[in-house]
This record gives sequence, structure tokens and C-alpha cells, in this order.
Amino acid sequence: MVLAAVLILVELMLIKYGLVAVFLAAMVEADVIPILAGVGAHRGYFDPVVVVAAATAGALAGDCLWFYIGRHNLIRDSKLLNRIRSKAEVLFRRVGEWQIPLSHVIYGTRIATMIFIGARGSSPRRFVFVDGAACLALTTLLFCLGFALSASVSTILVNVRRVEVVLLIALVLCDLGFHLLQRLGRRMLRAAATGERTS
Repeated sequence: MVLAAVLILVELMLIKYGLVAVFLAAMVEADVIPILAGVGAHRGYFDPVVVVAAATAGALAGDCLWFYIGRHNLIRDSKLLNRIRSKAEVLFRRVGEWQIPLSHVIYGTRIATMIFIGARGSSPRRFVFVDGAACLALTTLLFCLGFALSASVSTILVNVRRVEVVLLIALVLCDLGFHLLQRLGRRMLRAAATGERTS
């Protein structure tokens, strides 16, 4: 009940203040806003193409802000940043720049990823290109979801969180499987090398 009331309030704010509100809100919350913008577009308050562009630009602007903070070491003494840096570096070595779009679908990793990518000294042009494509794809998908199922927004939002959790679990399981296959391959190579020495 509370979630539904909050969503209605946010939707009314988006409708009242228009594309500026969509842009600014997407800078902060890039998952929920495109869904609500889709609902608003379905009800005739927004032009679909323009509102997707505004939400995408807002999400990208928010990510660029966090990238800038990381790149210029504005929070270099942060204990949180120092704690996640080693784990983020391991993930970056495994998946490379795919870490940027993955952070869009793994709930709670987006800001940390943008700060880390900036602190790593990644190219701003490359970052804007990769992150812009990820923002456009996710915003469009969520907008279409909100547009198509505008009658039950709270159900959609709950399902979005569930999808993000499922994607996180799938990513962890794939990484675990890959790690186990690597270890098995190393053992088989060692066993083969040991067998050659004894014979």
C-alpha cells in the first residue's frame, strides 16, 4: 500500500514537472523512473521517444557524475571505496568493460562500478560510449515494460527487482562454474604432467 502511494506521488511529480523531472529523477534512480515514464506515456502525458531520450540522458548524466568523482579521486580516502576496490578489480579483469552494462542489471552495484571505472583511469570517451549504450538499452526496455503493463505498476517494480536478483544469482553461478572448470582443468594438466614424469 505504501509502495503504491509513493509510486503514484512520483508519477504525479513526473507529470507535473515533465521532462526536466524525468531527467533529474533518472540521474538518481534509473530503474524505476523509465517504468513510470512508460506509464505516463501510455496515458498520453509524454511523447515516448522524447521521454526515453530524457530518461536515458538522465541516467547517463548520473553515471558520468559518479565516473567524474572516481576519476578525480574526490573520495579517495573513503573506506568503502578502498574495501570494494580489490573485488572490483578482480571482476574487471574477468569481464572487462562488460562490468559497466552488468552494473545496470545487478541491483546495488551501479554507483560503485562507475566510481571504480573512473578511479581506474578509464577513457572518458569509451566510458560514455559503453555506458550510453547500456543506459539506452535498459531505459528502453523498462520504458516498454511500463508502457505495456501500465495498469499494474507496483507489480512491475517488484518483478524488476526479482529479475535483477535472478540475474545476479545467474552471474554468480556462471562465475562459480567457470572457476570450477578452471580448477578441474589445472588438476587434469597436473595429473597428466605427473603421469608423464613417472613413465
